Amino acid sequence: MSQSSQKKFVPSQRFRGMQVIDVKGSLVGTVKDVGISIGEKDISLIVGAKTGVDVEIPWSNVQSIEDVILLNKPVEIPAPAPMVPQPPPPPIAAPPTSVCPNCKHVNPAHAKFCAKCGTKLG
Repeated sequence: MSQSSQKKFVPSQRFRGMQVIDVKGSLVGTVKDVGISIGEKDISLIVGAKTGVDVEIPWSNVQSIEDVILLNKPVEIPAPAPMVPQPPPPPIAAPPTSVCPNCKHVNPAHAKFCAKCGTKLG
């Protein structure tokens, strides 16, 4: 069996970090991982697109791999999901208090006497 007819296996780590360029010459993004569909025996590149969204590129769309990965089709990169503003947390309610009728000192609601002047509270 000649060397040219032998299968050549390439570790998936080789692809991680490589730039992916589509057929129009546009930068798609950088390879994050290689995905394998066990049941279908398909392989895809998982690419972190320049918009921040992950894109799956089927292996059949890969034309060449050298210094970069060149695709044989243009890639439509989805826009990132819009940020949904979170409502502010509700204000924390102050614990109930009782005001001394004599000196106007604010005491906890459960106090029976004023902590400042000793006056009996309501």
